[in-house]
Amino acid sequence: MESTYDDTLPLSTEVESEFLDHAGDGLTALAWLAERDIDPAPVVEHVGKIALVQYWNVWNPDTGRYRFLIYTPDHVGPKYPPELAIPIIEDGVFIDWLLINDEMSYARATCRASWLGRENLTLPVVRLHVHPLDWLEAGCKGVCHIEPISRKALQELTDATTIECNDIHTALEAWDWGFGGDPQELERFDIDDTPDSINEYYDRSVRHHAALVAVELEAPSW
Repeated sequence: MESTYDDTLPLSTEVESEFLDHAGDGLTALAWLAERDIDPAPVVEHVGKIALVQYWNVWNPDTGRYRFLIYTPDHVGPKYPPELAIPIIEDGVFIDWLLINDEMSYARATCRASWLGRENLTLPVVRLHVHPLDWLEAGCKGVCHIEPISRKALQELTDATTIECNDIHTALEAWDWGFGGDPQELERFDIDDTPDSINEYYDRSVRHHAALVAVELEAPSW
């Protein structure tokens, strides 16, 4: 799909080179996954080298872009807490790093990737994960949408015959943005969320709708 990138962000080639030069041996990243009951073996087999890194984007006035900088152990001065760095490879080419912190928030180094597991979008049955850690826990099977603002990439789900998802909010958002909310297209979705979560979702929707109706009724008519 066509994408528009922020040309002030670091280039993929520069980010990859910085990581390979300064990310270390990756053993701490394997321990990070193991501590969260995620088997590191299928992750490394699928994505390659991972690492815990302390990084920041530093403005480079000479290039007019930010530089992705990994702090080495001998760095003097403030550092940011380490984050898990996962490479994102598409069609055999590195395009981005996904960075996950201890609070489970995540960011992208180049903002050029919309998916984890994009190659799985062409399968007839696709498991749609809520969070990158769910994708890692599943051995990098299925897909996870990681674009925080745009939902345009959700249209790429239309090749799938069945879309499995264990979170009703994520599934219905994908249905709305990817399939235009077409009632017939909802048949593609197999939502295996818990009954309590599904009921809570619809209860919130009903309360939200009731609040909007109440505001409209109280609004003065001219």
